[in-house]
Amino acid sequence: MTCSPLKVDGFVATPAGCALQWQKWDELYIVYQPSSAETHVFNETTVAIVRGLECGPLPTEALKVWTETALGVDQGDLAADDFAFATMRLEELGLIERLDDASAVQ
Repeated sequence: MTCSPLKVDGFVATPAGCALQWQKWDELYIVYQPSSAETHVFNETTVAIVRGLECGPLPTEALKVWTETALGVDQGDLAADDFAFATMRLEELGLIERLDDASAVQ
């Protein structure tokens, strides 16, 4: 009998995501990405997602809960569409990567 690993969806910060330079400006963050020499404007949700991955990979649901806690909102108050959009945009920028292998998210 062979066991197949359980698939777990999650995220991990990339080296580019770990090297960001941050400057808070009112409710926004001006973020310089040295790997691309680009500057981005992030809201608090986007910042919370990136910072949630600073200590290592997290399953998607755990990252969403961590983000809600960091924002000071109740669990479930962060709209799934807003969270999905933010993670998709961070992936496009090369700052986080999606993990699909349970062995990679522990």
